[in-house]
Amino acid sequence: MANVELTKVEQRRNGQLLFSVRVQTTAGRMELPTAIEDQGSSALNEAAVLRSTLTFAEELAATVRSKLGGG
Repeated sequence: MANVELTKVEQRRNGQLLFSVRVQTTAGRMELPTAIEDQGSSALNEAAVLRSTLTFAEELAATVRSKLGGG
């Protein structure tokens, strides 16, 4: 199972928060910058970052499978 680590990088003037999402798997390590609207609490912000990251991963997986001919 992958290890996921979230780090708040900065708070932007427009109400956005920038997070770094670090993912370590047996296949390697990847770091993704993820910007979200401030949800008002640390727990809600982390949940929003994880949801955003999951959506990205699902879309990426579908695109890669399509490119590889795996449907």
